[in-house]
Amino acid sequence: MFKTARMQKFRVIFLQQAHDSVVAGLHEAGVVQLKEITELEVARRAVGEEMYERSSLLAKFREMQEFLGPSRKPVEVNELTYAQTLERAKKLLEGLEPRLSALKAKSEELDKERQELLAQMELLKNFREIEFSLNYLRSTDEIRITVGWIAEERVREFSDAAREILGQKVFVVAFGEGKRKILIAACRARDQQKLLPMLYRFEIELLEIPRIPRTPREAIKELEKQLEGLAKERADFEGKRKNLAKARAGEVSTLLELLGIQMERLGCAGLFGYTDATVVIEGWVPKKKADLDPILNAATNGRHIVRIYEPQKVEVEVVPIQMENPKVVEDFELITETYSMPRYDEVDPTPYLALTFPLFFALCLSDAGYGALLGIFMASGFWITKAFPRRLRTILIVSAIFTVVIGALIGGWFGGFFGYAGPLWVDPLKNPIPILKLAVFIGIIHILIGFGGAASVKDVFRRDWRDLVLRNIPRLLIAMGFFGLCFCALGIGVREFGIDFTFPKMDLFEAFNPVASAPVIVVAFRILLYLGLGIGMVGSVLMAQGLRERISGPVNVVYGITGLIADAASYSRLMALGIATGIIAFSINYILAWFYGSLSPSLSAISNLLLVPLLILLAFVFVAAHCFNIFIQSLGAFIHTMRLHYVEFFGKFYEGGGEKFTPFKAKRVFTKVKRR
Repeated sequence: MFKTARMQKFRVIFLQQAHDSVVAGLHEAGVVQLKEITELEVARRAVGEEMYERSSLLAKFREMQEFLGPSRKPVEVNELTYAQTLERAKKLLEGLEPRLSALKAKSEELDKERQELLAQMELLKNFREIEFSLNYLRSTDEIRITVGWIAEERVREFSDAAREILGQKVFVVAFGEGKRKILIAACRARDQQKLLPMLYRFEIELLEIPRIPRTPREAIKELEKQLEGLAKERADFEGKRKNLAKARAGEVSTLLELLGIQMERLGCAGLFGYTDATVVIEGWVPKKKADLDPILNAATNGRHIVRIYEPQKVEVEVVPIQMENPKVVEDFELITETYSMPRYDEVDPTPYLALTFPLFFALCLSDAGYGALLGIFMASGFWITKAFPRRLRTILIVSAIFTVVIGALIGGWFGGFFGYAGPLWVDPLKNPIPILKLAVFIGIIHILIGFGGAASVKDVFRRDWRDLVLRNIPRLLIAMGFFGLCFCALGIGVREFGIDFTFPKMDLFEAFNPVASAPVIVVAFRILLYLGLGIGMVGSVLMAQGLRERISGPVNVVYGITGLIADAASYSRLMALGIATGIIAFSINYILAWFYGSLSPSLSAISNLLLVPLLILLAFVFVAAHCFNIFIQSLGAFIHTMRLHYVEFFGKFYEGGGEKFTPFKAKRVFTKVKRR
């Protein structure tokens, strides 16, 4: 906790004939991350052609699995070499591919035929009202017939315009339901050119007339029979496919997985170094699992050399990161990873997040009823909640529990819907000052943790005593002294928190005057502030590079105090969002109660039966409005909580930029290796 898993670098040398066995052993163990050999003058191996052959096979097996479906249960297999896996794959492909190709062709044929029939039916539905064969709507040498869609309101206008232009020598009829009608227009062939501009003018969408020797209704019934026949044929086909899948899907899934594993093993061969007789492998392994001898002994019969090294200082940026936290904390690693993985030599902030993230979220949401519903929803296992990553659901459930506690303290129960559930501590709508104090106090503690509990600890991890003494400890002292003197200047008390104490009230300039007489606590804060400023300014000069930095460094130390003010003020959003949640929830209740109170007397005077639909409507609006408020306020709470951590907190100490530890591990779903 606070420190990522300790990593060690390893180098293994073994005979080339043990290459496949060593790679397979490491792959199955899944404890190392391999790296490219860069420091040794050794030959490299090109794997382009072999990768291409296996990629082609892999693509074919994926298509086969997609058609047959995956295996239902894993099967035990012996560890196979590259050659054995390829031989089995090619043999299966040779026997199964022709059958699958025939089945696929039949499936495509059935799908194509069905689509054609459906398209014909869709077209014929437009002509259902015609009681004669559509062949009669074919144009002849003497008569031209036009069929198309037209807007209902333009039918009369088109008919009048056509008769006017063609001198009444035209037949126009429209039929159908809805706002679009099917238009049929018949005229002499020599008058067709006069009619064409009108089709464009009235935005008529032309239709293709099907070639059928029967009425549209009869044709549709015939097509329905053909579709029924196709459905039976499809059912027979599915039976054959399922029988084949039952017999061969397991073998296909097994070989697909084995080919994928062999591809991974072959791909890593390009990272190794080769001599005439040996192979050199390098990589990273967690210190707790650094004993690789059992794996290597089984693969090489003890004919190998393995060396383990501690990471050098120059390697900290490339050491892969594996965070290790207790079970109650590890789900909050999602928040850290979303920002960036920590570097190997810095503090893992996840343990801090496990406490402060749900606390800040709870202060922003601040309604116990909302928190309870959010927690129940996230823990319910509904299909919509499964769209959230598991770790995010856990974070929200913990945050919801904190929200219930905070909401009970300030009386937040669906915006005061339960009038008897008063606050256990303070009502922020009547007296928001205690909540503001709490938000600012929490923010200042958060800032101090960033300087002291994280930045300073990071320097201890790095053994960077110079940065610790000359930069981070002074910043911590400055923050403690400055905020303490500000409390004295404001005369802030903490009686709202059950502590009978008030900071001595002083004039602002008098409080910060180092020579003015003052109570002991004020003097202590002055010492912290000016001691921190002094050490920080001297440290900025000593650590500066160049004249410009020596001049600007002390100024920046003093100017940094303004940043503390902005950071502390930023935490006031915890109060603002919390009160906003309560006000919106209260407003929903008030508006609905007013609406019910206004309408119920007049409705009851007419009929008591009208009250029932009114109550149902109000209940629906109540639930919908509060659900929307929960969603919006939870989203805002999550975003602003992340912002406070990523900007105000991480900005004090966190660098990030680490690379996540990715073990070289065989992913087995359909297979498992037989134990020897």
